[in-house]
Amino acid sequence: MADGDLITTIDEFQDEYRKTIGQTLPHRPSKQANIDNVRRFGDGVGDYNPLWRDEEHAAASRFGMITAPPPFLFGVTLGVVAGETGGIDRRRVSTEYLPVNYAGAEIEFVRPIWRDDTITASETVGETIRKTSRRIGAINFNTGFVTFTNQRKEVVATIKTTMARYQNMGHTLEYDRAPKEGDGGSVVEPADPLVWERERRGAETRYWEDVAVGDALPSLKKGTYSVTELFLFTHGVLGTGRTSRTALEAEGSADLGGGGRFDEEHARKRRNMPGQFDFGPQRVCWLSQIVTDWMGDDGTLKSLSAQVRHPNVVGDTNTVHGEVTGKSIAGNEHLVEVQIRNVNQSGLPTALGSATVALRSRDD
Repeated sequence: MADGDLITTIDEFQDEYRKTIGQTLPHRPSKQANIDNVRRFGDGVGDYNPLWRDEEHAAASRFGMITAPPPFLFGVTLGVVAGETGGIDRRRVSTEYLPVNYAGAEIEFVRPIWRDDTITASETVGETIRKTSRRIGAINFNTGFVTFTNQRKEVVATIKTTMARYQNMGHTLEYDRAPKEGDGGSVVEPADPLVWERERRGAETRYWEDVAVGDALPSLKKGTYSVTELFLFTHGVLGTGRTSRTALEAEGSADLGGGGRFDEEHARKRRNMPGQFDFGPQRVCWLSQIVTDWMGDDGTLKSLSAQVRHPNVVGDTNTVHGEVTGKSIAGNEHLVEVQIRNVNQSGLPTALGSATVALRSRDD
């Protein structure tokens, strides 16, 4: 494709994107929730909940078998294509001119993903909204709507994805990364031991009547983000794949692993990041995990809304926090609302979210 076909300004991008609103993209990715893929997903996000890893534990649960964790959807697809480029030929949009970042998701979980279900995703192009940032300038927030169905043609979940597209600034984004005063400097905390040592509610039922507004969820320590963590998510969740010479040349990189995230120079020049950085959905999975760990095997995650506000760069140390903010009864369901956030070593919330959980009642 000739360079003259490239879209080089945010205004031109907005005009072209709007022409494709309402289009359903032809690509329909799918993945089977077999035991290997489910466990590999857990490896990728650092979630070793036995409900979706241990066959004996899962058999004793209300499900009677292994099911996939709710955000396994991201293992099928990140659901970002419609929000990144709409129905535009993706070869016409280059990060040389127009970087793009993940801004958030609104997820509705409709039914469980059972072991060996085959989940297929379909994306539709949504609206685009122009906003202006003091640090970045003009930003187009583009939406994509993703529907996930199983082999029985049942909808298992939907996601409304938001992507931020902006003009390349020629410099990296700055944000708070210095350790909080009194922390004694930055301490590297390996992530792997935290995965094994994590405690969770598990088979002990958490009843709705025992929950009070203001209750804190046990914090979820994710340790220091490393290239290994980036690699595990890339290949554990997204899978393996090779990049063509044409794509490498178009993006000006010798290593486009993780969409260019492994190439520090590419991350700085093409994505305006301070260094190698994560996938936004990786932190969405963390927000989900703190909730599923807290609610236990008998809880049901109904919905999750997440906003990704700041980068998470290799070297940052992350902890997820949460608290109960509301309780209600809707029909036969006893619901709890929680607020959740991922915080880096400076105390900066880099991702914020809310979730709705259905818990068992003692009256059931």
